[in-house]
Order: sequence, then structure tokens, then C-alpha cells
Amino acid sequence: GSDEWWNIIAAKGTPLILSDHSDYSQVLFLWRGQRSNCKDCVAVYIDINGITDHHSFDMAKLERYANTDVWYFQCRVRNRWRGSYAFMPVDKHLLQPEYQGTHQEKREQHRDWLRQLFPLSCNDPLNRFNLTDGSWGNAHSSLHMPDAIPQEEWLAFEQSADESSKIEISKGTSCITWNSRLLQNTRNVWLQCTADTTKGSPLPVVLILDGAFWAHTMPAFSAFKHATESGRIVEALYVYIDEIDGSNRWQELGCNEAFWHAVQQELFSLLAEHYTITSDARRTVVAGQSLGGLAAMYAGLNWPERFGSVLCQSGSFWWPDSSIIKPPSEYQKPKATEPLAELSRKVEQGLGQHCELHIFMEVGSGEDIMVDLSEDLIYQLAQQNHNIQFRLFDGGHDRLCWRGGLIDGLSYLLNVEN
Repeated sequence: GSDEWWNIIAAKGTPLILSDHSDYSQVLFLWRGQRSNCKDCVAVYIDINGITDHHSFDMAKLERYANTDVWYFQCRVRNRWRGSYAFMPVDKHLLQPEYQGTHQEKREQHRDWLRQLFPLSCNDPLNRFNLTDGSWGNAHSSLHMPDAIPQEEWLAFEQSADESSKIEISKGTSCITWNSRLLQNTRNVWLQCTADTTKGSPLPVVLILDGAFWAHTMPAFSAFKHATESGRIVEALYVYIDEIDGSNRWQELGCNEAFWHAVQQELFSLLAEHYTITSDARRTVVAGQSLGGLAAMYAGLNWPERFGSVLCQSGSFWWPDSSIIKPPSEYQKPKATEPLAELSRKVEQGLGQHCELHIFMEVGSGEDIMVDLSEDLIYQLAQQNHNIQFRLFDGGHDRLCWRGGLIDGLSYLLNVEN
């Protein structure tokens, strides 16, 4: 716990991989107590996406090494894993309480406590991969295990490019306002063009749902720029569609026919005022994660003549029955022989059978029922005439994983030879 010891740890960077076996390693997370942003810290909780369970009534927390300022947590992690994590230091008033009553009452009490705890989330100051360009990195840090799927296009973002580089990346980006008559709302839409528009050729279009996150919270501009320059992705127009707020997101991305009519009738016309865009469905990609992944698949299956390529990550295929989702401690692999949820049932009944979609779909191995739901839908889609690439990555329901999948998915979908 001396300054000299902490300097050595800082030089190594945390978390520390203590052992490196063929499939798993022991990983050590460290927190320096006296540098805590909690003045009277009595406990430090840790949330590691897909590894610890924040639904637990005994949430994971660090131990303190006696008579030092060293707090630590150790766990076993797959060598191909990637995930985000956060520390939550608390004083005695925010220690996890002893819950009372029925199991459901305890769950309600636990949710109330988490609502107070999560705003305290902070990153690991000793992590060398902290993401400072975007607000996500203030509350999270990155765990990249040695054999995790490469994310080379995000290296410049992780290395916190200087201001001149950021100015260069921002060229070709703009923000427009979409006043929707059909949806009766107004939102921002961020545009990034990676092409030389003087050529006049129609541009492939990539619609990115939850656009505010990818434009501001974890900006994807540099990753798309580097992927284009390296030749992994063809030149395109990226359209980051703001979700406005949580309530509007739930309404529009939950298989909402009106939203996709508005995109086709209003947004595409608005884009055409600024760029020459393709009318080729094959060169029009809808990309989304979680509820956005569901929406992307819904758009492709229902309007394949306009949305011919689908990039779906950890799709919320439980929709509209949220009771399907359980905490990890209550997860049981389903045994049903029937389709598990509504979209799978519709595909089994024929939705999508008269089209040929190009689909890149992925889900994290740590997502429990989401894996079953994704595999169920893939099985139904495989009975039809679609071009599908599906992968199971080692990670959780985590944008740190999805950011790499965005590049890999677009590389597959926009490959001219595909």
C-alpha cells in the first residue's frame, strides 16, 4: 500500500492477470481507498458485466487488506472475455441492506437500493484503457482478456487522440434535425460521411439506432473512419438516429410499424437533401443492439425491399413479454420445442420467407436467456433463404463488446463480394 507499491501497480495497469491458463485466468481488481471519491468509504462494490451479478442480494464487493489502503477483488475469467466494469465506493448509509419480506418484496427493495448505488459508479483510475473521449468512460473501465476478439479500429479512441486528430475525424460529420409529422416528435440525427462526395455515386446507408450513444457517449466516428481507411468497410453514410429518451425508445424500437414508415417516408427524404443515397436495399444496413437489435431485425423482415441488411447485436427477442428475462441466479435453459417468443413464432409462420436478407447477428455467452432467444430465432431464419453470419462472443450485454461487432458486422454486410 505504499506510494512505491501503487506506482508499480499503476505502471502495470489494472486489473492484473495473475495466471494464464488455456481457457481461464485469475484476474485481480484493485482500488486505492485513500484516493476514493467517497470520503467515509466503508465498502467498495464492483459490477463486472456478465461475471458478477448485480441482481444478487449479496452483491460482489472488494475486500480490504488489513491496515492498508488496498481494496481487492479476484475472480476467474475466460481468456476470450471482454467486458466493462465499475467500482461503487459507499459510506455506511449506502451499505446493501438486509431485505425483508417475500422474494418479490426483496427484489423491489434491491432495485430501490441499486437506483441509489449505480449513480456512484466510477471507472478504475489505474486502468490503462480508460475511455476519456465520451461520458461512458467516466463510469466504466474496460477488461480485455488476452484472447478477446480484436477491436483494432477502436485503438485510436482508446488512446485518446489529441485535439488535432479529433478535428480531422470530425470532418464529414454534421447534425440535422428531424421534425417528424408521422411520429409527432423532433430529434437530432448525426451524419458521418466517409466517402468523397464529389464522385456523385449513391452512398451505402448505415442506420444506427440508439444514435445518441454512438455519437456522444461512446463516439464511433473514429472507429468507422479507421475501418474505412484500412479497407475493412466501404465508404458509406452513417446515420445516427437519436432515441430521444427511454420512454420514446421503448415505444419506437419495440416493433413499431409507424416508426419504420416514418424512416422511409421522412428520414430518407431528409437525407437526400444532403447526400446522394442508395435505393439498393442490399446496401442499406439497419444496426441496433438490445431493443435496437430487435428493431433492426423487425425492419428487415417486414420491409426487405428497403432494409436488406441487418446488423443485430444481443437482440431483445423476448419482446413484448419481459417476464421471460430472469436474473442470472434464476436462469434455467428453456426446454420448449415451440418458438420461444413472438418474432420467432412469426418467422416460423412465414414472415421473411419471400425475401433474401443479409444478416450479421451476435450475442454474448454471458447473456443467459438472450442466447437461447437468439439461437431460436437463428434456427427459424435458417429455414428460409437468408445469408446469415451468427457468432457467440465471450462477453455480456455490453456495448464494449458491441462496438467491435459493429465493425465486424459492417465488414460482412457491406463487402461487395458478399
